[in-house]
Amino acid sequence: MPELPEVETIRLQLTQLIPGVTIKDIKILKEKSFSGDKKLLFGATITDLLRLGKMLVIKTDKKLALAVHLKMTGQLIFKSQKTSEDLPNKFTRVIISFTDGSKLYFNDVRRFGWMKIIETIEDLKKKIGPDPLKVSNSQFYKILKQTKKPVKFLLMDQEKLAGVGNIYACESLFLGGVNPNVSANKLTQERSEKLLDSLKKVLNSGIKWGGASKQNFRNAYGEKGEMQEHFSVYGREGEKCLNNCGGKIMRIKMGGRSTFVCPVCQQ
Repeated sequence: MPELPEVETIRLQLTQLIPGVTIKDIKILKEKSFSGDKKLLFGATITDLLRLGKMLVIKTDKKLALAVHLKMTGQLIFKSQKTSEDLPNKFTRVIISFTDGSKLYFNDVRRFGWMKIIETIEDLKKKIGPDPLKVSNSQFYKILKQTKKPVKFLLMDQEKLAGVGNIYACESLFLGGVNPNVSANKLTQERSEKLLDSLKKVLNSGIKWGGASKQNFRNAYGEKGEMQEHFSVYGREGEKCLNNCGGKIMRIKMGGRSTFVCPVCQQ
């Protein structure tokens, strides 16, 4: 699933491409993928793009916005006026056409993702926690102290902290030297600060490398990200720990999800 760095990568790219362009038409190929009256956005000019956790919000001058959640396999790909031979494809669910001839394609293999016309972003904000890149040490420590569940589950709980998924949870816990099974409220303030610092580092690294493309993720240009080439633990089961501690990366199951850890470094 695209996480904070992947969605932020798309936001940064689309911010250079679509503000100022006007929506001409919206073609919905899968009804489940789009909510709202598409005609309300005809003639609307894109003004800005925001990210709320794993969601992207495309704002317009009509006081309406288009919220996008990529879920497991969603893609949001921009094409200029030049004819594209690879889009649309069998996974294209929505096509947004602009008056300058360019198009924005929403592709989704598993069809869990969605686009939704909204009047305000406040309702979206109420359903998610703070952005981990903006949260303070004291805020993060307070969030940890509120639950006894494993710290990995807390990191991935969108109502507590918005934007972190399996990949960056594994990477940040490794960098912070924290066992993913430890109860969140058991972490000391010192370890909490180290974990938050590690989380911010791996998220910023993910943005730097344009996201991770282990599976379906593609950026706004349809290209793969490079973060997967810089993983410390994720997907490295059986390989030597990069800390040269003598341990090998293990894969364990937590909540039905694969979790990658170093048994030596993450006591």
